[in-house]
Amino acid sequence: MERRGEVVLDSSVAVKWFSQEQGSDEALQLLDLHVEGSVRLWVVDLAYSEVANALRYNPRFDLDGLRRAVERMYRLHMGTKPVAETLLERAAEIAYKGDVTIYDALPVALAQDMGTVCVTGDVKTQLSRLAPIGYPVEPL
Repeated sequence: MERRGEVVLDSSVAVKWFSQEQGSDEALQLLDLHVEGSVRLWVVDLAYSEVANALRYNPRFDLDGLRRAVERMYRLHMGTKPVAETLLERAAEIAYKGDVTIYDALPVALAQDMGTVCVTGDVKTQLSRLAPIGYPVEPL
């Protein structure tokens, strides 16, 4: 994995840190790069609740497991940006142009604002719909 600098994550990548599924190994490699300091991971603040919600519906997680996962996420000290008006406006534009949800468009809008890429595990939506029309989205 040849990544350096700053990278925005879609919540689908963070979910893979805690659930054993396709792409989990790659997601954990990216996390290791963040922990060792060669990559700085950024998320929209909404990502924490998106990950928690995904894990809440994962049958392998009970309440205690979910609490531990949330605690671990906060301890990673990822860069976190709030959903401000201008970011939400840009996300809305991306959502309409790419026919995706606002939730899917938010990390892409943040990546665009930061001049970096959004790394996603969501190939079917974010990657296939947004990358072909020029948005900064890359697969995990």
